[in-house]
Amino acid sequence: MRNVVPDAGSVEIPLLGYEDRGALNRLTAYGRAELQDDSRRCGCFRCGSTFLAGEIVDWMPEEDGEDTALCPYCGCDTVIYDTDRYPLSTALLAELYMDWFSSEFKERKKAATYAPSFSDYDDYLRRGVPFLMEHRATQEIVGEVDLFRIDAPGNATGFMHEDRDAWFAQELADGEPGGMADIVVHGFERAFVDGGEKIQVSCYFEFIDEHGRRLPYELWSPDQERRVCELSTRYGSRLKGLILGPDDRRMRLVVGCAPDRLSIQ
Repeated sequence: MRNVVPDAGSVEIPLLGYEDRGALNRLTAYGRAELQDDSRRCGCFRCGSTFLAGEIVDWMPEEDGEDTALCPYCGCDTVIYDTDRYPLSTALLAELYMDWFSSEFKERKKAATYAPSFSDYDDYLRRGVPFLMEHRATQEIVGEVDLFRIDAPGNATGFMHEDRDAWFAQELADGEPGGMADIVVHGFERAFVDGGEKIQVSCYFEFIDEHGRRLPYELWSPDQERRVCELSTRYGSRLKGLILGPDDRRMRLVVGCAPDRLSIQ
């Protein structure tokens, strides 16, 4: 259980140095005197939850100094509070989580079958995506494919320009977007003109996020295109794409489990 509250778009992304991380870690200990005001905003950088000091009910007794607060959502001693130097935000909690719990973060990312949509790295932190990605028992991983940007110089395909009306989603997402995406496979044996040259392709794809925008990526190779076509034929709309980070150029392929839980080998 957690209570991750996305930041407003105006919240600044903290730039933390070594001393900042140490100072923030020290806020977690001996903090009872600082948390007497029940309305003081607090947050946990283990689970990403935010809450008021008055919601803290459990404390870790310390031999020296004041007691240490335990998160009311996950029970960890990783509670920090809002200060003038370090304004509390979900982005701040996410940065601390990826730093102090890097091994756990990597393991959760490795197993994840779901993550909410994000538009770039700042949005990734403000939405608390590192806390919200998860493995869902109703979904299984059936593969991964490589991606490249279709709006980067030298990478745009003819479909971006000559065949625009054929796209299902007309809006192209900006930034370095990711999260869950529907996979739309368009017809077979289509041709388009690129620089006066007629090019024949077997199929092409759209990856559409939860806001209905087309993600600016294409599959890296014909072999991967054939693989996704095969999976789409087998699973239909149950097949989804998942991009787990703003700097990732890989898409995880996940599918909602059928009753027999068949897996692709």
